[in-house]
Amino acid sequence: MVSQELLVKAAESFGFKVETLVFVSNSCNEVYRFYKNNQSYILRLSEEPSAYVEKIKAVHTSLPIQASDQQFIAVYKEQEQCFIATAFHMASGQFFDKNNLQLWGPSIFNKWIRLFSTPICGLFVP
Repeated sequence: MVSQELLVKAAESFGFKVETLVFVSNSCNEVYRFYKNNQSYILRLSEEPSAYVEKIKAVHTSLPIQASDQQFIAVYKEQEQCFIATAFHMASGQFFDKNNLQLWGPSIFNKWIRLFSTPICGLFVP
């Protein structure tokens, strides 16, 4: 988990109150939800080597928001680690839950297969 100090820096960069952060997940990235002006957003923190940060040309996200310096990423160095923060609008809906049969299971899987096995513009997608 990233430090509280790093979360405060991210809150300052993207203009939200650190108290609104809600932890979502930690897999490849550490992900939080936050609120700003009564809207939900996502904050993604990725640990990367310093050399990687210098090569970034673009960040692909859904409806990104700019940091206070008008950039779409904020870079923080903490001890010997380098973190990249991106923030973007949160999509509506709910998080995937593989244990919820309404969201996942044979019924959804069969509908998904039918969708991708229909001809599209004369092409067959198996």
